[in-house]
Formats: sequence, C-alpha cells, structure tokens
Amino acid sequence: MKVLILNRRCIKHPEKGGAENYTYHIAKGLIEAGYSVEWFSSKTKDLKSEEVIDGIKFIRKGNELTTHFYGFMYMLNKDQDWLIIDEFNGVGYFTFFKKNSILLIHQLYEEFWNAELGFVGYIPRFLEKVFLRLYKNKKTITVSPSTQLDLRNFGFKDIEIVYNGLEYQPLDEVPKKNENLTLLYLGRLKKTKNPESAIRIFLKVKEYMKDVNLYVAGTGPLLDYLKDKYLNMEGIKFLGYVSEEEKINLIKQSHFLIVPSIREGWGQVVIQANAFGTPAVGYKVHGLVDSIKDNQTGFLVNSEDEAVKKIIDIWNNKQEYIKLCQNALNWAKNFSWDKTKSEFLKAIEEFRK
Repeated sequence: MKVLILNRRCIKHPEKGGAENYTYHIAKGLIEAGYSVEWFSSKTKDLKSEEVIDGIKFIRKGNELTTHFYGFMYMLNKDQDWLIIDEFNGVGYFTFFKKNSILLIHQLYEEFWNAELGFVGYIPRFLEKVFLRLYKNKKTITVSPSTQLDLRNFGFKDIEIVYNGLEYQPLDEVPKKNENLTLLYLGRLKKTKNPESAIRIFLKVKEYMKDVNLYVAGTGPLLDYLKDKYLNMEGIKFLGYVSEEEKINLIKQSHFLIVPSIREGWGQVVIQANAFGTPAVGYKVHGLVDSIKDNQTGFLVNSEDEAVKKIIDIWNNKQEYIKLCQNALNWAKNFSWDKTKSEFLKAIEEFRK
C-alpha cells in the first residue's frame, strides 16, 4: 500500500501545470484510499527538500533535468512493496525495467520542442521518441484518446484512459454574460500556448464589429512582449495573474474561451470554461479534439480566419449560441475529480493483482 510518484515538478513548483494538478488529485485519492504516498520532484530555491502536504510526502532534489537521475537512484531503494508511478514529461525516470512500475503520460511534447528551441528542438524531439519506446511494454495511463493514439503508434498496447477531473460544480443554466461580445484567453503566456493568435483573432473580429473585448489572463515569458505590442489596442485588457474567484467571474461573463495551443494533453481549461456555460474555440490539435466537441460544445478550427467566422456567425444567431452554452454545461457534468480518483485507483489495483 505504498506509492512513489516520480514527476519533475511538484504541486508548489512555480511552473506547475495541468499534469501536476492531475497528479496532486490522484495522490490525494491514494491517501484517502489508505495508501502512503511519496512524490519525488525537482527543487527550486524557495522549496523545502522535504515536506508533507495533505498527507503526501514531497522529496525534492536537483533541477528539472538532474532530478531524473536523483529520482532514479531514489527509486532503486524501493522494494517490490512499492508501486512506482513514472510520469513522462518529455523524458521519464527510466523505470521501464521495473515490474512494479507503471507509466503516466499526459502528452508527447513533439511540436513543443521546436516552438521553444527552434531548430535545436529536433534533438530532444528525437530523444523523446527513443526514451518513450523503452516503456512500450509497460502498463500505461493517459488522459485523452489523442495521447492514446500517439502511444499505440509507438507500439504501446496496455493503455488506459483516465480523464482529468473538474474542480467546479457545473451550473444548471447559462449565466448572464457581458452585453458586448467578450473573448477570453486564460493560461500561461508562452509559445506553446500561442497566446498571440488569440489576440489576432480578436483584432480580426473587431474588423467586423466595434463593441468586442478580449481579456488576457495569465503570466509567462511572453507577457512583456505582448503588452508592449498590444497594450494600447482598444478592447484588450491584460490582467496578469488572477485569483480563483476572479478566474470564475471572467469565465462566467465571457462568451468564448479562445484556446490557440499548438498541442494539449487534454485541455483542462476547456472543461473549466464549459462548467460555467462558456464554449471554447480551439485549433484541431491533439487534446483539444478530445475536450472540445466540435459544433456542440465549441468549435475546432484550422485557422484564425475560420475561428473569426465561427464566432461571428453564431454571435448573430443567439438561439444557437445559447444551445452551444447549454451543451457545454452538460458536457462538463461528465467530469469530476472524485470520478478520476476512483478510476485511477481501480486501474492501479488491477495492475497490482
């Protein structure tokens, strides 16, 4: 009844994301089920080497690269009574030879490498595939059909999907939204999330109608660049970091969430927006093709111009827009962290038999 989670980041890491949020809920579910849980990750200067949060013991050592070596060495001291969850984020902890380990992977990085590193990104992009193939005979848990398909193409066979949960109780009816068309970008401001595309979509919509607004909520390495370039554009508001309460209020009053990511594992922000009656418009990329039900809970598009056309067309058909919002609410009701924890626990208990 002991579990070791190996993840390069912990729930307190300044750049934690959806993978860490998922892992945190899973870890809490294991604690609730009577397991003892350790989570090994990298250490930043502001984090303790060890601490216990919600019953989870966190061990931190190394940076985001060297932690894989330290975590591997730490794992070697665990006997067969331990279940090891090796979380693959571009690279894993090399537990593929351990009979008591399983793989947890949210997405392949693929295009991410080139978006962040340019041509040099082809090196880690190649290595990711080499390292991933080492795990093809492992029991694997992932979060979307997109990643499941990627893994099958690498020769993986034992793959189970355990979807992300949801922090919020979906509303029963669509809330009152802003009078003017309001678009929302919510997330990290970095190249892989492609936030400037959301701004370009807004500017093109603005060519067709005067009264339209865009909220840009989030921080990241592109914040200063985007503010310098677009801050004086009428209708754009850069909000920076927003609290949970502010985030919910933004979603409620916005008409569309714009998700221009180049790839997602699932697209957690899509379901969060859906829970408050806000449909999403995103590109036809991995993850988003799973979280957005095209023409039912939002729109999947191939270009900015197509996104603009979809937004304007449905904005001019209020009855269809309300139907889209209600469908989004109903879709969000399929997800909860209690359901995710239960399904994950069932998957690992079947593995341990």
